[in-house]
Amino acid sequence: MTGGIATGKSTVAAMLQQLGARIIDADALAREIVEPGKEAWQEIVSAFGREILRADQSIDREKLRKQVFEDQQARKRLESITHPRIRTLAQQRIQQLAAEGAEIIVYVAPLLFENQAHLWLRPVILVACDLAKQKRRLRDRDKLTEGQIRQHLKAQMSLAEKRKLADFIIENN
Repeated sequence: MTGGIATGKSTVAAMLQQLGARIIDADALAREIVEPGKEAWQEIVSAFGREILRADQSIDREKLRKQVFEDQQARKRLESITHPRIRTLAQQRIQQLAAEGAEIIVYVAPLLFENQAHLWLRPVILVACDLAKQKRRLRDRDKLTEGQIRQHLKAQMSLAEKRKLADFIIENN
């Protein structure tokens, strides 16, 4: 399952989980792979500097986010470190849940199409909403400025493009 930022993926995932689906969240996997001392953590600190670390040595995601949203090359560098590891971990978790007998496994990934995961995962559900609603949610939830909202939206494939690739669309207005 995929969707743009602030389209309601987490809400839909929670509903599916209540109905018995097993959920794997790419954002949670991303946090897991960058825990202090892990290989991805080491590569990120090497690439972006120790100034992105908190006192407890965890990555300050807001500091890192500021660096990568302002610099496309930096974002590509970060993605080259994290995305392959997230994909590998997701595949391992899917196999584990399938071996445990899970009937429905939902992988929730904001960048599912951008990372070509739709080539090995089907069917793909898109959670979508209109642009005004999406922007309002970003302002209310994340307290972002209009400029920050534009940056976030620009960093992802448009919902119009995602609609063309999805097998099912949930309108979440």
